Parts: sequence; structure tokens; C-alpha cells
Amino acid sequence: MSLTEEQPIPSTSAATEAPAGGEERQLAIRLTTKDSAYSIPSTKFLVPANWRRFHLSELINKVLENSSPIPFDFLINSSLLRSSLGAYCAQTGTSEEVTLEIEYLPSTLPPQLESTLPSEDWVSDVSLAIRGAVLTSSYAGTLSLHSSALPAPSNITFSGHDQSALSACYVPHPLGAEGKQWVASGGMDRLGRVWEYSTPSISLTNPTTELPVPTTLYTLNLHTAPISSVRSRTLPLTSTPTASPHLLTAGWDGIVGVWDLTPGVNEGEPQEDGSERKKKRRKQAPGTMKLTLPLFCSQTPVSVLRGHTGKVSRALFDRTDADKAYSAGWDHTVRSWDLSVASETNVKTSDKVLLSLAQMASPNLLATGSTDRLVSFWDFRESAQNISLTMPGHTGPVSTVAAHPTSPLLLASGSYDATVRIWDARSPKQALFVLPLPPKEGSEGKGQEKILAVDWDGERLVAGGEGARIVAWKVSGAQAEVPMVE
Repeated sequence: MSLTEEQPIPSTSAATEAPAGGEERQLAIRLTTKDSAYSIPSTKFLVPANWRRFHLSELINKVLENSSPIPFDFLINSSLLRSSLGAYCAQTGTSEEVTLEIEYLPSTLPPQLESTLPSEDWVSDVSLAIRGAVLTSSYAGTLSLHSSALPAPSNITFSGHDQSALSACYVPHPLGAEGKQWVASGGMDRLGRVWEYSTPSISLTNPTTELPVPTTLYTLNLHTAPISSVRSRTLPLTSTPTASPHLLTAGWDGIVGVWDLTPGVNEGEPQEDGSERKKKRRKQAPGTMKLTLPLFCSQTPVSVLRGHTGKVSRALFDRTDADKAYSAGWDHTVRSWDLSVASETNVKTSDKVLLSLAQMASPNLLATGSTDRLVSFWDFRESAQNISLTMPGHTGPVSTVAAHPTSPLLLASGSYDATVRIWDARSPKQALFVLPLPPKEGSEGKGQEKILAVDWDGERLVAGGEGARIVAWKVSGAQAEVPMVE
């Protein structure tokens, strides 16, 4: 297809009928993209005013000569085009005499509800860090690991916290290749725990293989108030058996603890697990031999980060720099830390309580959710302002945010308004998708389920909260082999 300035677009199968009683209006547009794989020459087109994103996608695919059509989304002044071009001009007061500058990007397909899983109580945290598995913590004081790779009934329960568990994560470590996995957690009992568990292979001859009970490796003694956040450091792909697993804990006492979980480092004397002792006493008959109890070591932190003047909502390691960390909290601040010297390097402030924190795939870019119902982006380059961008839309506090693992612009958020929203930073005025929780049987008239936790592995999005269930959606990125629909 040859391109010339102000080229009129002939009628196609995508075009609709001209309005009755008059000639079809034409608008001048220019299409641009930041994705070089889909770039076309910067040419001005004259197109019908009643064209929508389907028609524009068809135009781009014709110019690119794509044999398999690719659906695109379109941005005009940072707003997604969700109507015809003429309707957009009328709604925004944009003159039809000017050339509309339109940015296009590969479309994210609408999420599809996949499944729901029950939980013992409210879900406080969720992790999809291991493919095909869902790790959750709950107000029942337990952790649960659901995985199709496990023998029936396909879940492992971690019991040990005396009160509600508020946060949980996987802990990558070099020994994992030998079949031993680690999980860390913290909660209202002010005690952090590091657990070890194993996942036996499913046997075709014995599909109901009994799962080993998880054991406590370490307890983490530091916090004097509930632990609200537990996050691990990602090990490099080239990690060796001597690579060091690290953990960050943060609490309502305003401090952040840094832990080196290398065996033999900062360990105390082995102790008996108090929670297991209570269980054994209940089960042990009078006069029988004393049972051997599981042993664990008490850990002390390698450093303590002080600076917050209120509760810390979340603390996390930088994605790529092992000596950098971030935290956010109720004192309205987001802080960056140099872990090599245990010192604060930067502080940025807002005027609202920050309930959640995530790092985007883009360097130095963080996202938060807050009590003012906003999702905000923070650029942590030294010269950047405090809040770089805000995205309104939620009607309740934004309790949780999760960044796409590879896309530098995609983010999911969960709120007390019982919705999960998917955002593209290029369209801050409206979410790409709004995902309400599916109706729960027998919940009529009981109000909304506050969402307290979300995670996103790029293909699957999972949310949980006060509904005592885990809801999963299938979320795909741009697809080249799918039909375009309006």
C-alpha cells in the first residue's frame, strides 16, 4: 500500500455506512508507535469520522501487510479510544479541523475468569512466583500452597503462626534444585518464619501420595509490632551453591529488617518449635515416651533500617541491584535504601497513607496504592519529582498493586471497591480493564469483598481478600494469531 500525504482511505469491509442525509465526514489523523516492530511511516491519513479502533487496526495491518491481523489499542492525549473518532472529538471538544495525533500499541486481550479456590479465612497476601502454583497467607494464621504439580488434594498447609499471617513469599535458594523449597512469612504475632517443604512427584500408581509436613527452619526475632511485609531477594540466574538467600521484613513498628538466610550465618541455638510442642502435648497419651520435636534456629538480622515514622506497608528488594531496596508506609513516604551500608538514600513524599508498593520492570520506577483511591508512579532518579503520574478510577482505597513481570508499562491493582484493574502507564486516565469479583454464592446483600492482595505472572492474575477465596483470571498479552473484534 503506497503512502502519500493526506491520503484518503477507500471504503473497506471495516467501514460502516455513511450517515443518512449527508456525505461522510473525514478526519485527518497521524498514527505513531513506540514499538519499532509495528512502526509505519509517519503519514497523514484522511479517514471516516465513524471509524473505531477495529478500523484503525485494519488500516495498520494493511500497511504492514500482515497476513495474520494484530489487534491494536489507540491513545489520544493519554486516553484510550473507546468510541468512534467523531464521537471522541465531540466528547472532548476537539476540533475536527485539526490533525489527530494517535499513538497505537499492541492490544492486551480481555482477561478471562479462570477459577476460584477457597481459603480458610481472609487472604492477606498471594504469590505466583513459582509457575503453576499459588501461595497465600491468611487471617487464620496459616499459609497454603496450591499447585497442580502436587498429589491430591494438591495443596500444602503451613501452620505455626499464633495469630493472623499478613505476608508470605517464596525464598529462592541454591538448594532448591535438590527438591527443597523455602517459604517465609510474618504476621500479627510479630514473628517471622522461614519454612522448608518438599514436593514429591505425582505417582501414576499412587496419586494420593501423602505430602510431607513443612518444617520451620528459622524464626526471625526483631519486630515489636505485627509484621506487614515479607519479601525475598531474587537470586541471579548464574547463582551457585554459595549464593546467599536474603529477606526483608517490615512492620507496624516502622522498621525494616534485612536477613541473610545462609545456613550458619547469624544463627542462634536450635530450639523446639513452640507451636509443635502444643500439638504434641495434645496428641501424646499419658505415660508414653516423650516425642522428638522439630528443631529450628532463631535468626538475627544483618542490619535494621530505620527512618519511617509510621507503619511500613511494604519493603522490597530492587529487581536487579542486590544492594538496593525500597519501602513505603503510613507516614506518606516512599524510601530507597543502600543495603551495603544500611542507610537511606532517597525519600519521596505524598499527602496520603501508602498501602502498597511494587517495582515496575522499568529501572527506578515504583508504583503505589493509597487511601485516596489513586495508583501512583514514582520515578526514583535523583532529579525526578515526588509523584510522576497518578491513575484515578478506583472508588475505594487501593490496598495492593502488582507489576507485570516484563512489561515496563503494565500494572494490576486491587481495592476495597472489590475490583481489580489493569493499567497501561500510557493511558493513565482510565484502566485497560476493570475486573469485578464474580458473585459468591449466598453473598447477596452482604456488601463488597475488599481485595487485599494481587499478583500477576504475566499470564495469570490472582486476587484474594475478605471473601476467603482466591480468584484467578487468564490474562494474555498482545497476540498475533487472534481475530480482531470490536
